[in-house]
Amino acid sequence: MNKITEKIKKIVESNRNLTNVASGDFISNVVGALFWLYIAVLLTPEEYGEVSFLVSVAAFASTLSMVGAYNSIVVLTSKNVKIQATINFISSCVGIVSGIIVFSIVDKIEVGLLIFAYIFTNLVIPEFIGKKDYSGYFRFSIIAKVLSVVSSLVLFYFIGHIGIVIGLSTPLFLYGIKIFQSFRSMKIDFRLIKENYRFMASNYLLNISDSVSGSLDKIIIVPILGFAVLGSYQLGLQFFGILMVVPGIVYKITLPDDARGNPNSKLKFITISFSTIIGIVSFFVIPIIIPILNSAYNDSILPIQIIAISVIPGTVASMYWSKFVGHEKNRVMLGGSGLYGGSLIILIIFLGQNFEELGVALGFLISHSLTMLYFIFCNYFFGKEIGEKNE
Repeated sequence: MNKITEKIKKIVESNRNLTNVASGDFISNVVGALFWLYIAVLLTPEEYGEVSFLVSVAAFASTLSMVGAYNSIVVLTSKNVKIQATINFISSCVGIVSGIIVFSIVDKIEVGLLIFAYIFTNLVIPEFIGKKDYSGYFRFSIIAKVLSVVSSLVLFYFIGHIGIVIGLSTPLFLYGIKIFQSFRSMKIDFRLIKENYRFMASNYLLNISDSVSGSLDKIIIVPILGFAVLGSYQLGLQFFGILMVVPGIVYKITLPDDARGNPNSKLKFITISFSTIIGIVSFFVIPIIIPILNSAYNDSILPIQIIAISVIPGTVASMYWSKFVGHEKNRVMLGGSGLYGGSLIILIIFLGQNFEELGVALGFLISHSLTMLYFIFCNYFFGKEIGEKNE
């Protein structure tokens, strides 16, 4: 037993960086998903949909405000390029403009605070990764998540469901301190932007493409189908998010392996098999869970089941995504992201208008399936090329 314990200890010690990142992501994602499930118990579908809409507006506006910041900061910081203050300054200025525009549309100042919370989060977190400060990544991820969840619940009980949006913006102050420190420790140098603009531009396009599927889908649902349908869709996404936690962690393990030419096929196969099993199990368990959570969602059980089972094509696609990212197939990645985001928006509009929330759920499943098939198709053509490169 002591030998086994020592072996486990050595594995953890040798992979402490990965452990910090994986643990931070796992705890943060699970806490976040459970929080949104609990909120679904407390709110009506309309209120849940309204909160989801405001959060999505803030998320989309924050993405537009950031000049491809996340990946750019990770890569350039790791190369000791002191560009953080410059990117922070530009993103903050554009964020102010975005906040004013959003406020003029939705007339809610709390959304502006949330925009800056998201901007600051996505400026500070990649700096931790770029500097390989994984313990800092772990601490800030957990503290920020707990702070936002606790604040949201407290404010909800005092001022209602809008208090959730305000609570989610509280990490603004935590990350704001780090942003202020960056301005004190380094100068703003626009020449760095000019020297790296192509790299940053490609990251910006990729971020926008991802945001289309991550935020714009929810924004589009409201004018077409209303807050109640969005609330049901958002609840389904929480189940999907929980089911994707393990594939997400495995992705972080396989990505560096793929970059080194080790496909780690066994782990990927186990992950896909695991996701297939839990996807099928969730399909049959959700009809039992939903009435317990909130009977107001009983009519949405089938759409939520369809969204949850999308974990199967979603996991397959993520394993291929790891492979193509590891081999720097940027065009394949951008094509896959664009296909998913574009097909999701089109299907939500077309199927949603004809089949309402069932159509939205089917659009989600179909878009994930199309993306999976796209990556399989690309792997067929690029597989040999990648193999030759590894050899």
